[in-house]
Amino acid sequence: MTFLCILLSIIIVLIILELAMLFFVRHPNVLRKLWRRLQNSMGYLYVQGERKIMHFNESAGQYHPELSYTFKPGKFIFTEREFSNIYFINSLGVRDTEEALTAPEIVIVGDSFALGWGVDQEKTFGKLLEQRTGLKVLNTSVPSYGTVREMIMLGKVDRTNLKCLIIQYCGDDYDENLKFYLNGNKPQTMREETFHKLTDIHSRPKKYYFGKYIIMKIQKRINEMRSANNAQENKTALDEVDLFLHVLKQNEKILSSAPIIVLDLGGKNRTNYFIDSLKQKSADADNPRFIRELAVLKVMDYLKAEDFYVLDDHLNDHGHIVVADLLYKTLKDKRIIRS
Repeated sequence: MTFLCILLSIIIVLIILELAMLFFVRHPNVLRKLWRRLQNSMGYLYVQGERKIMHFNESAGQYHPELSYTFKPGKFIFTEREFSNIYFINSLGVRDTEEALTAPEIVIVGDSFALGWGVDQEKTFGKLLEQRTGLKVLNTSVPSYGTVREMIMLGKVDRTNLKCLIIQYCGDDYDENLKFYLNGNKPQTMREETFHKLTDIHSRPKKYYFGKYIIMKIQKRINEMRSANNAQENKTALDEVDLFLHVLKQNEKILSSAPIIVLDLGGKNRTNYFIDSLKQKSADADNPRFIRELAVLKVMDYLKAEDFYVLDDHLNDHGHIVVADLLYKTLKDKRIIRS
């Protein structure tokens, strides 16, 4: 009898937990008023269990032999719980105008944070910067790109009139940069068959079933244990800053002709650890000049939790304004612009 009571109590608690998690994932406006740790926890469930992957959606992404994928030229609509936006794609397969491909004066490379995931095109920090400076800005950012593919993309860009390069780093870049280093400075890309398989999977709706979030929480703990073991197996003497600088040094030919600004964006819980370390290591006298002269920005000193979506954790409209303001100030301080 006691065993049955304990079992029944556990079941009731799990049911209540599941219902609570379902409510918060479906009501981000309520979640925003609660504490950060709960927001992070529910955000994980949303991102892993419900959010669509833009570049693996059949209406948006296309296979690319060097970059694994880019966007399909044209336009598509990407809708999630907290936003819905139109994405206009040029012939390079990036979210910008066709005109921006001709002799841009500022080029942005990065992932979904610089892309403007969840923000209308004219409200991204790249376009806000273009409006304020009067310079032509090209945004080549594509979701999930690491530094390696960002450099490959940059190599395809017209750099004849380049006045400044903006590199947006994210902690997710680490894996791609590590594989590049371990593979003898050769980028690893997926096969076309793999891309289409992933597109087929992620173009289907992610359905909810009762108990889904409890199972995800259990699976998360298992994955964390596996990740810790894999990290030990792939351990190198280089940390994420070393790997980032390593990739840059392999691309000196395309990076040494214009000033470079580096900022780190990776969600509202990101710290300045990477930026602080980068500032210190890039100043080493043994580095090439273009590395020593990197302008490294502490963006997270200026961004608040309110500048991000609650569940999705990308920058909202106001977050892009904050980043654009900081970049504009930096361009003036570095005398890249004089207005």
